[in-house]
Amino acid sequence: MYWTVFFIQIVGLATINLCFAQQTADGAANGKTKQILAYIANLPKQGKILSGQFAGYSPDTFNTQQINEIAGQTGQVPAILGCDYACGWNYKTPPQNIIDYTCNPALKDHWNKGGLVTINMHLPNPVSANGGGYKDRMNLNFADLTKPTTETGNRWRLFLDRMAQGLDDLQRAGVSVLFRPLHEMNGDWFYWCNQNPDTFKNVWKDMFNYLTNVKNLHNILWVYSPDQSRSNPSKFYPGDAYVDIVALDVYVDDPNSMKGYQEMVRLNKPFALAEVGPQNTNGQFDYTRWLSAIQSVFPRVAYFLAWNDGWSPIRNKNAYAFFNDAKIINRGKISLNGESNTGSGTATASPSSSAILYNFSNGIGEWKGTNVIGGPWQSNEFVVRSTESLKADINLNAGGRYILYTQQKSTFKLNGRKKLLAQARVASWGFSNNGKISAKLYIKAGSAWKWYDSGEFQLNSNSATTLTLNLSQISSAELNNVQEIGVEFISNGNGSNTSIYLSCITVE
Repeated sequence: MYWTVFFIQIVGLATINLCFAQQTADGAANGKTKQILAYIANLPKQGKILSGQFAGYSPDTFNTQQINEIAGQTGQVPAILGCDYACGWNYKTPPQNIIDYTCNPALKDHWNKGGLVTINMHLPNPVSANGGGYKDRMNLNFADLTKPTTETGNRWRLFLDRMAQGLDDLQRAGVSVLFRPLHEMNGDWFYWCNQNPDTFKNVWKDMFNYLTNVKNLHNILWVYSPDQSRSNPSKFYPGDAYVDIVALDVYVDDPNSMKGYQEMVRLNKPFALAEVGPQNTNGQFDYTRWLSAIQSVFPRVAYFLAWNDGWSPIRNKNAYAFFNDAKIINRGKISLNGESNTGSGTATASPSSSAILYNFSNGIGEWKGTNVIGGPWQSNEFVVRSTESLKADINLNAGGRYILYTQQKSTFKLNGRKKLLAQARVASWGFSNNGKISAKLYIKAGSAWKWYDSGEFQLNSNSATTLTLNLSQISSAELNNVQEIGVEFISNGNGSNTSIYLSCITVE
């Protein structure tokens, strides 16, 4: 599915039409690494974006728990898995042992299942003999990093040697790496931030030459990634011969407010969002807002890497809609020269072909209720796949039937689909004598409004119950003429008032 992009500024129109004959900064980069760069460079012209998720700091916090949560709630695995090799706030002697690549097995597994990997590092300050100081300049002379005869420069070489061990381990496994060193260099929070621009460029070039030509690492794509919150993001850019991809780190509540984009895309390199998250980690950020912003304002975005914990899509709103959007490419769907995955193994992730019809996080639309005493309303009391729900209050009666439904035909997109699914739940209060509520998902189709339903499923108050309606039993003509979609709730006993919930209606 292609995506028509309307540009606000003429410069956007000019840059999106550039013919990216991208060459890797490392002229000796291996074939797979070159393929990946060409693939990433071409994505904006297709209206596609690679998804990504940071998974933590090795070894302190790295784990794939949130990746698994994303898979469980959305049916998708992010295309890019991120790890940080260095917890630069830790102390250890010798300090190069703070650099840890025990996350590599997980990165290899992700690669072999059709994904990409990215690595960054919060390195300890090399002026310290026992580590720490990643946010402290101490008495560091940054130029010493290019002088291995100095104590600081020798320690920095040992850092490079240690990170090279991890990168070479990946190279031997056939894994290419999106490598993002010295990130947010235009900020003022890390020891490498806001250094003399010429000195910074020299340190970057020296690191590039050492890892490429001395350590013979030819599986690296070099990512230059300043922070959008500070001015002059290209001020420290070391030059086209030392960078493959330019990016911004972005933590904002309004994606349209991202700064620095035009300055970065003028460098004529593929562009990415190397760190993404909301500014306020209150769980209320809607990640689909990034899709709208990219489409209308930032069309050169080729991939994003969401940060973990409270910044992750799975800890915010609309993760399901975000990862299942047609513009997003997830793991197992990366195609290089006709190949379906990047690794040597078989891509085991087969992302769902499901599409979301209703998630209620953006309101209730034209949904209504029958035999309810309140509502329906939008509610965050029942959240499934990071989406809010439709809620109504009812009075329990034996044999009582309560319906939540919509007749908004413009949203009925069922033809060619095999299943219609909905998530339902009931509140824990109001029942007497072990009363229960069941529910059935239904449609009314054709000129006769013929009823089709899923059969009854008993609901509980502790978790979602999936209602599944088989659409294969319904003719194409009727699926093209659906009149109503709804869920009927049925009570088997008397009681007082309770609440019913409906969330996340999807088709497969």
